[in-house]
Amino acid sequence: MGTVLFLAASALTAWRTTSYDRNIQRLPDVFPEQRTTRPVPDPGQNWLLIGSDLRGDETEEKWRPGRARSDTILLLHLPERGRRAYVVSLPRDLWVEIPGWRHAKINAAFSQGGPALLTETVEELSGIRIDHVAVVDFDGFERMTDALGGVDITLEQSIYDPTNGWSWPAGVNHLDGESALRFVRERKGLSGSDLDRVRRQQLFLRAMAAKAASSGTLRNPFKLDAFLSAASESLAVDSGTEFDTLRALAMRLTRIGPGRVTYLTLPNGSSSWIDGQSVVLQDKERADRLFARIRSGSL
Repeated sequence: MGTVLFLAASALTAWRTTSYDRNIQRLPDVFPEQRTTRPVPDPGQNWLLIGSDLRGDETEEKWRPGRARSDTILLLHLPERGRRAYVVSLPRDLWVEIPGWRHAKINAAFSQGGPALLTETVEELSGIRIDHVAVVDFDGFERMTDALGGVDITLEQSIYDPTNGWSWPAGVNHLDGESALRFVRERKGLSGSDLDRVRRQQLFLRAMAAKAASSGTLRNPFKLDAFLSAASESLAVDSGTEFDTLRALAMRLTRIGPGRVTYLTLPNGSSSWIDGQSVVLQDKERADRLFARIRSGSL
């Protein structure tokens, strides 16, 4: 029976590939040709994954500069060899130099120049060449979560946000798309603010990957179609990324398995106030060591 379902899923995916590919929005000029100072490619593959705070608006206009901020910034590194993957979270409040502009929080790069400027900022910060870029907005995040039937997360202690009245008890919490979005975005009730939110996002991503792997999504043609439809309708990617590129990434992550994906937060220093805003300062020495290991494939 399992073999039959797998073959059916494979046939459905092949038949629907054109539809999925058509659903995905393309981002032009994410890697402008006039940029001659880009880092050299490394032996692995590097994806910049961006969560935008925009809702609605199904046109490409929503990815233009000034339309949204980047709530989540992740660098996904896949070494050339080995069955491991690494996800490095870059705090949205990280104080960096934005090329051609000024020092600011890193999420301002997305606000000021869209995906292209954020990509350039990350490459300048890390010395790592980004191979592909993918962006998802709030509505897309909710649809992808709901397509999995929701996600269960386990909390060691209860959490309460006095500002919004949101709460999550200790133990297992089942999150649908709407409640999951609240969970990964809320930070006002957290002592560590942006850094605590990064930890919460990583907790959810682990749980989401585990749910996708354990729920039979990849072997059930109907679940697979629902998830791929939601994902393809939710993503905007660089113009060089096709659906087959995303499928190859998904298959590689499936072979790696959720347990062999390591989540890291970019080494950072203390929080501070600059220009009337709370920011996260860099720990440049430790961050540079991490980036060097990624570039050399020795992480």
